[in-house]
Amino acid sequence: MEERPACETVPSRFSIGLDALGIRKEDVLLWLTADLDLSGNPADILVVATSTRLVSVTTDGEQVGIELVRAESFRVRSTVGSAFLQARVDGWYVDVARFTNSRRHQFVKMVAQLDNLKAGRPVQADALHQPHPLVCPVCGMARISETASCRRCMKQGAVLFRVLGLLRPHLPWVVAILVLMVSGVGLSLVPPYLTKILVDEVLTSRRHTDWLILVVAALAGAELGRATLNMTVGRLSELVGTRITFDIRTRVFAKLQELSVDYYDRNPIGTLMTRVSSNVEAFHGFVTQAGQGFLVNVLLILGIGVMLFHIQPVLACYVMIPIPFVVFATTFFWRRVYPYYARLWDSESKLHSYLSSVLSGIRLVRAFAQEDREIERFGAMARYLRDSHRRVGLSVGTFNPMMAFLFGLGGLIVWFAGGRHVLADRITLGQLMAFLGYIGMFYGPLSSLTLFSNWFTNFVTAAYRIFEILDTEPSLMDIPSARPLPSVKGAVSFERVTFGYDQYYPVLKDVSFSVEPGQMLGIVGKSGSGKTTIVNLICRFYDVQSGVITIDGVDIRQFRVHDLRRHIGLVLQEPFLFRGTVAENIAYGKPDATYRQIINAAKAANAHEFIMRMPGAYDTMLGEQGAGLSGGERQRLSIARALLCDPPVLILDEATSSVDTETEEAIQEALSVLCRDRTTVVIAHRLSTLRNADMILVVDDGRIVERGSHTSLMEARGLYWRLIMTQTRLTAIDALS
Repeated sequence: MEERPACETVPSRFSIGLDALGIRKEDVLLWLTADLDLSGNPADILVVATSTRLVSVTTDGEQVGIELVRAESFRVRSTVGSAFLQARVDGWYVDVARFTNSRRHQFVKMVAQLDNLKAGRPVQADALHQPHPLVCPVCGMARISETASCRRCMKQGAVLFRVLGLLRPHLPWVVAILVLMVSGVGLSLVPPYLTKILVDEVLTSRRHTDWLILVVAALAGAELGRATLNMTVGRLSELVGTRITFDIRTRVFAKLQELSVDYYDRNPIGTLMTRVSSNVEAFHGFVTQAGQGFLVNVLLILGIGVMLFHIQPVLACYVMIPIPFVVFATTFFWRRVYPYYARLWDSESKLHSYLSSVLSGIRLVRAFAQEDREIERFGAMARYLRDSHRRVGLSVGTFNPMMAFLFGLGGLIVWFAGGRHVLADRITLGQLMAFLGYIGMFYGPLSSLTLFSNWFTNFVTAAYRIFEILDTEPSLMDIPSARPLPSVKGAVSFERVTFGYDQYYPVLKDVSFSVEPGQMLGIVGKSGSGKTTIVNLICRFYDVQSGVITIDGVDIRQFRVHDLRRHIGLVLQEPFLFRGTVAENIAYGKPDATYRQIINAAKAANAHEFIMRMPGAYDTMLGEQGAGLSGGERQRLSIARALLCDPPVLILDEATSSVDTETEEAIQEALSVLCRDRTTVVIAHRLSTLRNADMILVVDDGRIVERGSHTSLMEARGLYWRLIMTQTRLTAIDALS
């Protein structure tokens, strides 16, 4: 029996309105609640779709509705602070419901499901009621990405155990550090005890005055030994810390190379850069902080506690009086201050992402004279970071003096009680001096442990962000039975392919076509129609939701991704060049290419002449993203890069859109020769370049609406003909001007 959508959970408070419309709950296929009326006032409104109607109804029975048969399409129109669900009826958009932006993501999904319902395809009602992807469903705290776990709900112990697992390759060094730390703690306990001997046996009673030089020498030796051990531990900790940081940074970068393209669609580059740099650097101090900080302090507290009870158990109990108050205050403080840390991490991440974006587009900023505006935006983000830092700093600045007061109060109690014991001859002055020396050593580590939670949470959060990358599985992976692809003839076929970057909102809808080896396929259409998506799927940057893409008659999912892409040459609309020489950029896809091969590829792309005019010719260093080259020159270098690999399948995604007409003609002449023995897929901005294509696909709204040769499509006088006519008129206007 087919499982029905989750319509049984339609809120009962709308029963009156549904009954008035004659709609039974079992007739409801899709439903959502809106929180505004059409005038923008707060309201409780139910939006339901049946097999025949789309209706919004209030708890009192007021409604707005349309018949689905009259609806041509649906959309969400965003405004300031709110949005509308609209249906297109008789060429006009009709408002069906209004809602705040907090519910917009649900109604965007509803539009996709309404399209499915209108077309007679199955609907996915459960998709509408999933929680917002950026909000933790447990505690409601914002997450840094849709795939990230909640930082508040994460298990810190599990993260810590994984961090400890990273120390396994360095275990001998770690053991040596631990042994030296224990030895250092033992030496730290010696000076106060020697002070007791010095006061009681030498200075006060004068029974062993000849011990003076020996005790002082022993004190000096203990201090020297402790300094030597601390120096050795510090050097070893630095050695292990740098090795761990190197290993993790290398693993993270390697993992980033493995992840699918959709991971970079969801995560800003600036955020990923922060993780590889700042978050990884947190591991550098782990051995020092966890070892010299946490473990040393714990060992000191235990050792000093033993010595305190050994010298005077009653006074030792007085020392413990502030501890329960400290534990309570630390717990209370951390629960209150943790959200401030979350805001601080968020502000740092946003600032890094903003800097990466603006500095990468600095030419655009200068071109539109938007320096002042960007300074204002940076100032707003910097103020957000400043305020976040300030709030954390004020909290810590309040907490630390409170702890110091509590610890000082414990010392005063011991002075009072210990002084009375000395006056009553129950303990000696040397015992009190030793006791007070141990108290100074006892409260110091205890105070450090109260602040250790701050560092620990910072570190665990940084570690969690690193493990989040390492644990992310590529959404596109080779199947276990994937086979190598030694050669490709070049037959490409789409068989009823449907795909959307959001699975509930398809970009390509039931697309089918075939290209034979050696043929040229042209793809044209309006912006946003799905042309580049076809290219992304051929390269298998994404996997289809339904349908099959084949090369030489075999599903591309049967091949190893790396092998598949080695047989495809891709030239993007926006050329990207790395910082390096011209030759290195051309040979990027084939690092072992000879200079003769590099030059031949440059000549084929009509790039050789302008390269030879450069100061260092092929050895000229290029700036960031090819700074100093024109758009056409950068594009010709990217074409040369693709041609050097000699791929059996060549894809040009509007590759000649940024070159002048003369250069485009020269490139087309070269490509006409090079494309004879390879399958070529061309997305063209200038439709005249597709006159010689074997087949042209006209894409509109994710569907192929026309196909055929240039001549047949012109004779059909459809969308392709209208696009050609529009470009012809624009070209004529440009020529006249």
